[in-house]
Amino acid sequence: MYGATTKITRPDMAELPAQVIARFLAATPRRPENIVFIGRADSLFAGNAKYQFLHFAANRPDIRPCYVTLNRQVFKELQAASLPAALFPEEPALTALAGAQVVVVDDFHYRLHGLDIFTKGARIVQLWHGVGFKKIGFLEAATAIDMEQEKREYLRRMYSDYDAVISTSPFYSEHLFKTSFGAREIWETGYPRNDVLLRRPEKHDLLGSDPQLYGRLRMMHKELRTCIYAPTFRDDQSDPFSHGALDLAALSGFLKREGMALFIKMHQFSKRYDVKDLANIHIIPNELDVYPLLPYFDCMITDYSSIYMDYMLLLRPVIFFPYDREDYSQRLREFQFDYNEMTPGPKCMTQAELHDALLQAIAGAAEWGKERQRIRDMAFRFHDANAAARVAEHLTRLARGA
Repeated sequence: MYGATTKITRPDMAELPAQVIARFLAATPRRPENIVFIGRADSLFAGNAKYQFLHFAANRPDIRPCYVTLNRQVFKELQAASLPAALFPEEPALTALAGAQVVVVDDFHYRLHGLDIFTKGARIVQLWHGVGFKKIGFLEAATAIDMEQEKREYLRRMYSDYDAVISTSPFYSEHLFKTSFGAREIWETGYPRNDVLLRRPEKHDLLGSDPQLYGRLRMMHKELRTCIYAPTFRDDQSDPFSHGALDLAALSGFLKREGMALFIKMHQFSKRYDVKDLANIHIIPNELDVYPLLPYFDCMITDYSSIYMDYMLLLRPVIFFPYDREDYSQRLREFQFDYNEMTPGPKCMTQAELHDALLQAIAGAAEWGKERQRIRDMAFRFHDANAAARVAEHLTRLARGA
């Protein structure tokens, strides 16, 4: 698929001598039509890398995209859909990485699992996975008070040496990506994953998601007011339920009385929950790609997750439930921007306040409408479904050396 190579018969990173890898890379020419995509964390098929890869697979016959994953289930799912994929560290993945002119990532786990050994000499483009208000990268390393030096160095290393990073707006280019990443270029394109918020999902968009849940939610949305609760993860593995901030039984009774349905989507690094006995509360699996589902929610509840910023593109109500705000910002993650300025919606500290905010949201209260539009326009230069097409033009230019 990617040209002549030196055969590697034992793709075990711990057992491959540096000389063997060097010979393999030297014998595998990087070609401008080869672009490799690597997803986040557990190589789940989700996020910006997923949607950018699908755009190339569907629209660019001049490019040979390949999705490299460490997750065998993802690999089999993509193979079954006749999409070009490879499982790391098997030989086809090594060949794909070695022959790619451009490698596209949306976090830095590829550097932690040995994939970067085979990306030396390629152009690396960082799509990243969210814009919000928390400190990350260089800025976090420079300003954190109680951070160990080893972690500061780790952050500087992980956020460095990218040929390009994509941004969503001039505001975030200037105040987030320039301050937090080491990148030669910043491309203001918008996020490919947000395209599916502004158009109907296509068949392959539901890979990594759940077509049955998608269909059920669409039908439910016609009959009930639907809401999604998407809290972020906490480094200490706590969450609103282990903290006792939410009583699910009381919440279920409230939702039933008001003709509402709540879907809970925990972060992929958070604890998993089951609510089989609670009416009107549904669990979206942690690992599921939720983006094709977001247009079918009338409002969102979150705390500090950047997912709300993407949801702003729909200009629908967002309710914030920062019950542990002081502890979170002082002990777990520092904020770069003022929380109140960046969160256009009611701030609920108790479950009773949350119930009241939900009632106002489904009643169509207009109190926060202008603020939502202000934040949307600050965070996103484009409000369309063409982010992947814009990124593709930049990637093709980079691959061809233009």
